Amino acid sequence: MTIISPSVLLPLVTSAPGKVIIFGEHAAVYNRAAIAASVSSLRTYLFVSQCQDEETIGMEFPDIKFSCKWSHKELSSISKEVLSKCFHSKNLQSELTEFLEQPLSKLDDTLTRHAAFCFLYLYMCLCPDMKGIKFIMKSTLPIGAGLGSSASVAVCLSLAMAKLGGHIGHESNRLTAAEKAFINQWSLTGEKCIHGTPSGIDNAVATYGNAVLFQRQSDGSTRFEPMKDFPQIPMILTNTKIPKSTKVLVANVRKLVEKDPLITTPILDAMEQIAKKASKILPAVDTDTLLYAELLELVRINHGLLVSLGVSHPGLEAVKCLSDNMKVGATKLTGAGGGGCALTLLNKDIDYQEIDQFIDTLSQQYGYESFSTDLGGFGCCFLSRESMQSRLEEITRLFEEPSTEQQLTDMLLPGNSSLMWIHH
Repeated sequence: MTIISPSVLLPLVTSAPGKVIIFGEHAAVYNRAAIAASVSSLRTYLFVSQCQDEETIGMEFPDIKFSCKWSHKELSSISKEVLSKCFHSKNLQSELTEFLEQPLSKLDDTLTRHAAFCFLYLYMCLCPDMKGIKFIMKSTLPIGAGLGSSASVAVCLSLAMAKLGGHIGHESNRLTAAEKAFINQWSLTGEKCIHGTPSGIDNAVATYGNAVLFQRQSDGSTRFEPMKDFPQIPMILTNTKIPKSTKVLVANVRKLVEKDPLITTPILDAMEQIAKKASKILPAVDTDTLLYAELLELVRINHGLLVSLGVSHPGLEAVKCLSDNMKVGATKLTGAGGGGCALTLLNKDIDYQEIDQFIDTLSQQYGYESFSTDLGGFGCCFLSRESMQSRLEEITRLFEEPSTEQQLTDMLLPGNSSLMWIHH
């Protein structure tokens, strides 16, 4: 590990995508295979720069009204050795609470406190010698909608702090497999600070991008396999904004599984077979019309199986019925269900007017928020030094002044701008 001067590395911008589960939600709880994919245009962006006060560390996340700064001396008093031991703890939050109580004492709101937990732990472990810097986080991802927003945040922080701490080559023009594995490991730790016992899937998708085939093991761990040659697939992601409780939904499915195993076991097995079949055909659906039609059919079947488990909602069914009636594509709920989000994979021959009409109807009749985006695409990445230098004033203004989600996307979206993003 080589310590690099902040003036050499900063300013720095990192980014990571959100995620959706395409196939196998709920079945994954019962050790069945499932597939999750990145959402290309719904991302978190992190801007790191030097600040005037050379003895402070600052963090701002306007989306959740979070702004805080700490003295470097105060943070240095926390034993790095103790924090390192916490990394291996099964109860990370309780261990952290003891040693970070003072830096977190002014934060009462649960959301901001968890964000600060994640930030401080990663900072202390990855770049504790850096000071006089501030982090500004902005996101185009809906917060708390089951789209992996917290994992996206943890990956952005892990990538930035790994570079600041010298764990990643500062002159590299790509992220190596070993560096991505490092980011994935530390972002999982960040997720533990927020959620306690995450599966590791959200941060894996945010790190590697494209799609991941994953399966929970009998020992409680999760095995995942990044899917290569994953095409970007056009879709509409609809946030119904209907409140739901993942814990309650999972518990209700468990009651059903325990009550009627002869009925529910074949349903869970069928969902796994859908995920496995999809993993085989997905790399070719971009060029094979028949396989693409088969993919849409798998979406339709998977949704029906989820309905049979009782995890849909009239609000989600409204999205599916509208997509069926307008013939725009195949729709299924994504995530735990009971509200939250639905994804619609679009028909090959659909035009922009039909997409706009679908989105407008969902907005005007139901008040839903829809995003025209793609499945798959870039995982974590950072802006090249050349891009930062050529557009520094614009990028700085984008983060330090109020900006819209559309402005973030128009300026920074990887693969869709004049900026060069470093990924793999």
